[in-house]
Amino acid sequence: MDRRKFIKATAATTASVLFSEFLPHELLNAKGNTTEHFGVMAEGDLKALADVALNTAKAKGASYADIRINRYNNQSVSTREKRVINISNSESFGFGVRVLAHGAWGFSASNVVTKDEIRKVTIQALSISKANSILRKEAVQLAPVKAYVDTWKTPVKKDPFEVSMKEKVDFLLGLNAEALKVKGVSFCSSSMSFVREEKYFASTEGSSIKQVIIRTDPSFTVTAVDLVNRQFQSRATYAAPLSRGYEYFEEYPFLEEVKEAAEDAVAKLSAKSVEPGKRDLILHPTNLWLTIHESVGHPTELDRALGYEANFAGTSFLTLDKLGKFKFGSEIVNLVADKTQEFGLATCGYDDDGEKTKRWHLVKDGIFVDYQTIRDKAHIIGRKESHG
Repeated sequence: MDRRKFIKATAATTASVLFSEFLPHELLNAKGNTTEHFGVMAEGDLKALADVALNTAKAKGASYADIRINRYNNQSVSTREKRVINISNSESFGFGVRVLAHGAWGFSASNVVTKDEIRKVTIQALSISKANSILRKEAVQLAPVKAYVDTWKTPVKKDPFEVSMKEKVDFLLGLNAEALKVKGVSFCSSSMSFVREEKYFASTEGSSIKQVIIRTDPSFTVTAVDLVNRQFQSRATYAAPLSRGYEYFEEYPFLEEVKEAAEDAVAKLSAKSVEPGKRDLILHPTNLWLTIHESVGHPTELDRALGYEANFAGTSFLTLDKLGKFKFGSEIVNLVADKTQEFGLATCGYDDDGEKTKRWHLVKDGIFVDYQTIRDKAHIIGRKESHG
């Protein structure tokens, strides 16, 4: 285990201990905790809690308000060779209230989910919006959105949080054993991580949306060591984290891949160095992910193009004057933003504005044609709706 993984693993374990001191007793001891339930709260409880925030905000002059009540579960299991290195479970629970008053945003949050606390936090958000209004240059404008009353879930076949820990450990130790069968392999570490987000959104515009989003991250690294020449080579899995359930481990050929990875690691020990010369260039998909992420993903974020992130993450070369004009590439280049893609990590039914998610072109036939927007920025580029 390298330093980064060690810190990550120990932090998760520490978090599980800390959260156990603050979470409600009934939450810690909830039974039947599947994606069919929103934590320990029934739908009526969620609406009753949300109404406190929305009614308080409207009564005190807010033109708009929303609340998100969220519960997050994280679980990870890591192994090395024939032993378990770490098992961690953590859980967090809380809510956030956002209000629009005096033409400005106000926000506040808490991990104490009671009606009294929600009322207090909503009033605090209203006072923050008033303070923010002193510095605003223009009033916030929200693009229209339909009122949605809906439930959306990641379409998993097997909830990973319902699979026994023994089954998970046995799977990972089996992977390690398969890799170690290959002559020359000295080490194999493997892990699986799961996240479940249970999110409830309600707004003064009439939306009431429950979402359960599940993500699964498989990982293994095989290492071959040459003691004579004092060198080692490693190869990790090509499997990417996805919005899938435990069926990912049953349907992806991990046993075949870990054997192939072991053979690759051994082969790299005796591979010749690359000789200088003119070559065809083959880019691995992981290289293109990063390239597209940095050159297309971030630059097409409208808030970044407007300079809102200049002091945090940077700006963008795709300034407003380039919209619909800038030649991004040849006419065969088409790039889309997609929060509906099957298994996509960002895939969900609705964004945090309560807008239904979509798929749209950022670059079409080589020309930069659109940004990624949210409700309060869409009007700046003449859009009448957010892309979600």
